Amino acid sequence: MIDTAFREPIERVLGWMQALRTPQGVMLCPEHRIEHTGKNAGLVVMACELVRLGVGDHEELYTLALEQALRIAGRLDREGNSTCWTFRPGRHDPYNCSNNVIDGGACSDALGTFLETFDERLSPGVRNILERACVLHAQTYLRYAAFDKGIAAQRAWALTGVAQAWKRSGHGVLEYATLEGVKALFEAMHPDGSYAYHAPDGGPAHPGAADVSAFYQSRIAAFSMFSLEAVGQDLRDPRWREPLQKQLAFLAALYGPDGIKVGSIEAKPWYHGAHYEVASHPFDVYALARGARLFEDASLGRVALAAWRAWVAHLTPEGRPQDHLPGPGRQRSYQCPTFWAGHTMWMARALEDLHWLEFEDGPAKASAPEVPRVEGFAQAGLVRLENAHWVAWVRGAHPPSNWMHGSPVGAGLLRIFDKERGRDHLVCDSEATRADGHWVGTHGRWPRLRAAWRKNRHELRFSWWLARNAFRRAGLLAALREPLRAVRVGIWGFASNQTRSAWCVDPALERMPDGVRLEGRMVWHDGTRAGSAVLVRTYRIDAEHLFIEEVCRTEVPEDLRFEAPTEHARIVCRIDASPAKA
Repeated sequence: MIDTAFREPIERVLGWMQALRTPQGVMLCPEHRIEHTGKNAGLVVMACELVRLGVGDHEELYTLALEQALRIAGRLDREGNSTCWTFRPGRHDPYNCSNNVIDGGACSDALGTFLETFDERLSPGVRNILERACVLHAQTYLRYAAFDKGIAAQRAWALTGVAQAWKRSGHGVLEYATLEGVKALFEAMHPDGSYAYHAPDGGPAHPGAADVSAFYQSRIAAFSMFSLEAVGQDLRDPRWREPLQKQLAFLAALYGPDGIKVGSIEAKPWYHGAHYEVASHPFDVYALARGARLFEDASLGRVALAAWRAWVAHLTPEGRPQDHLPGPGRQRSYQCPTFWAGHTMWMARALEDLHWLEFEDGPAKASAPEVPRVEGFAQAGLVRLENAHWVAWVRGAHPPSNWMHGSPVGAGLLRIFDKERGRDHLVCDSEATRADGHWVGTHGRWPRLRAAWRKNRHELRFSWWLARNAFRRAGLLAALREPLRAVRVGIWGFASNQTRSAWCVDPALERMPDGVRLEGRMVWHDGTRAGSAVLVRTYRIDAEHLFIEEVCRTEVPEDLRFEAPTEHARIVCRIDASPAKA
């Protein structure tokens, strides 16, 4: 029996989703006023998982899941004169805020899960309706989308539906597509286990979209693990184990002991309303908990449990998921709570592994890893330093960015977490009034409108698309805020003559046994070099302290200054701002 502490949050989210149903059984998003078919599919999986685990009112869960499964199957439609059959609305309604492959992978997956759970209870007619929808979509659309999409996470999502359709049909082409699709995904992986959000050679909208994404990293591992097991593969086979362990190691390195990831490593920052998010935690927890159990990895188990607790802490009492908590400078994220609720299906699938990690002889009970330690991920440009008191994340080079695409900061500290106090000591935010842990200054004339326009003009057009969705959600004033924000942040903000070391995208990085050294420059917000200052920045860690050394090797302009982190006895910060005069 799954402990109440684990199943109750899932039941709470399920209850919140149920409350969205109309008398006709249609689940309408209260913000977008549309049926998010691909997210509503999550309710089916949650109900099935609770039944499989022997909890809840089985009859009520069956009735609820059957109603939604039939609703999903009824939304399958042919794409014009195409041979493809897809679930509506998909990409056909902008207010759905999704596309065919994401919705379709979830729908075929959910239908297959429902059929597997309740097969003996179904009449031949109902079984045929659900099987047809599950398999037809996978045969005509998903097995192709699993290879031709430029975004690896979307290809992985397609595979979940393909694998479930194979279980229902036994069609060899679906099994083959699953295995080859996972192999292709693993071939696209960086050697350090990280992934580009959008393949660089696939025509991303902006070079920053080819950056690493903390939000999307776990989708590939989670969906690959699920799909491979669905077609009978043993994940401990070296073909699968080795790349999966690399992916999970990078994912775990993004996490702090508080169960929160470094949010500034993000190819798609426009998606989020704060410097962190927990909306991706359901995928993270599934991948980490499954990996911890299969690969007997204590470190993954500890991260999985911490991420689970952080996600639960963000649920409202009625079960509405929040991707971040309210706070100064924070705003709503692009997606809606219905999206986050639908993703809870992956938390439900992780319940058994979480229970094992917490209450049985799981690896999470093993002793903590030795510290101090330094972990490096070369392709992502990330170094993680940890001792008994601190965890610090340092980033080097990364793809160029603008207002909406690419990691907003780098070339130094991203975050320092204080283990003793259980809180952040430093978070570097691109829109903050301060830049703790970085150099700031001004250079040249202001405003630099031509550079700002060149960097963000396409984002102004996209802001009107965002405005359309905001109008549906909250009216005219909310809609007007989107283009105004694009001008304020994307044009006016980038036109400033302010310079920061955190905006440098190409610092030289040197790994050391106890830390890392960076050599970078001061740049404007558009990433171009500003002035001649050369900064050498060293971060080291021992058993007790975090050492920060900041040296400017050139003559220092009068307005250039280092924003030191808040003083602490265990942070030793040495600043040498004028060696040329020494």
